[in-house]
Amino acid sequence: MEIKETRIPFIDFSLGELSEGQVLLFTADSSTLNDALLLSMLVTFNLIDQGMACVAIQTDEPYFLASKKFKHVFLPDKFPLLIKAMDEGRFTYLDLTSDKSQSDKTTEDLSGVKLVRNDIDRILYEASQAIDRTKRKFPDTKIIFLYHNISSTIVDFDSKAVLKMLKKLIANIKQDGNIFIGVMNRDIHEPEITNTLKHFSNYAVEFGLELKDNSPRPYFQVSKTPMVGFVKRILHKKLAYHISGNKFETFSPISFYLDELENGQVFYQKGEVSILGTKNLVLPIYFLVNLLKSLERNLGYETYRKVVLELGADSGTKNVRAVESEFKLKEDRLLLSTISYVGARGYGKLLGIEGTLESGKIKIRIRSSLAEFWGKSNQPVDVLYEGGFLGVVKEITGRKWICKETKCMVMGDDYCEFELTRM
Repeated sequence: MEIKETRIPFIDFSLGELSEGQVLLFTADSSTLNDALLLSMLVTFNLIDQGMACVAIQTDEPYFLASKKFKHVFLPDKFPLLIKAMDEGRFTYLDLTSDKSQSDKTTEDLSGVKLVRNDIDRILYEASQAIDRTKRKFPDTKIIFLYHNISSTIVDFDSKAVLKMLKKLIANIKQDGNIFIGVMNRDIHEPEITNTLKHFSNYAVEFGLELKDNSPRPYFQVSKTPMVGFVKRILHKKLAYHISGNKFETFSPISFYLDELENGQVFYQKGEVSILGTKNLVLPIYFLVNLLKSLERNLGYETYRKVVLELGADSGTKNVRAVESEFKLKEDRLLLSTISYVGARGYGKLLGIEGTLESGKIKIRIRSSLAEFWGKSNQPVDVLYEGGFLGVVKEITGRKWICKETKCMVMGDDYCEFELTRM
């Protein structure tokens, strides 16, 4: 079975691919631990949705998974997927409890939930047994082992004993080509414990909180550990993030320019705003929308489309050159960062990119600021964006492309989608 992407763009970019036998460690401080738990579960569910199996351990709150609280609060749209995987035997949940007499009725008759006594030897035994049972039932399927929350086990028992247990468990998982995902709160451990666990891992997804002007700003970054060979990817880049519903969204890696804009009185007093060495004019969105509508009325649609496509393409070309010059990026990473850079200037939020430049087929999904202010229409209106995307991909690849907006918010769609095809 082919190991697929996590569908979390920055993590997929950092990992390149989720290879067999990889170990991912999610570390967080106390303020961002719930975010780390949520993201690790979202990654797991995205992989289950692509056919993988999972064995999970919960140590934070007994019977959390089986309770109604899960269905209504925690990634609600993923609950049917979880139940389906349980019914098929692809999801096994080991619910740690100190009460030996606890009845299975607490699981609300959910299949795949097994009560396990909270004991180090028992955890290792039950985990190994659950993995073996899943492997026998699905011999061609890779298995995710999800450990929530490693820190709770370390607090309950001697840290050396827990690390020894995890080392055995991870060694077996890596040997079988399965995936280990663990979550821990680094605030409650000595640094050597966290560093030891990071040494076991291939990648550490690290969450944190920084204060700026007494305002907390959460961030995360993906760090390559010593267990990984050389990779040509940007890691250790702090990104702001936001979790909403089933979506994990990151903000542009050039967010420090946004900080300057947020605190932009100095810029405004000078009478200019400069981003990546390019001077910008800040205008209300409705001004640009009204200008485009006026051009369409007066020029006719075909002439309007030709003019705006050319303007957009020229702008896309210049945006690529600005980002490439500043960050020395290439190919798909340059495409992603250029679109993020344009979005950070107010044109909209990037929701996702499917495909690669090499494949010659790409889908780009955004929430267009222009479409939000345009009003209703029976045809797509983001001609400026189409031209911009064409300029971007042509500048990066040196080849001509075709771009078509297949979905648009003005027509009632939830987002705007653009399909690009290399000629």
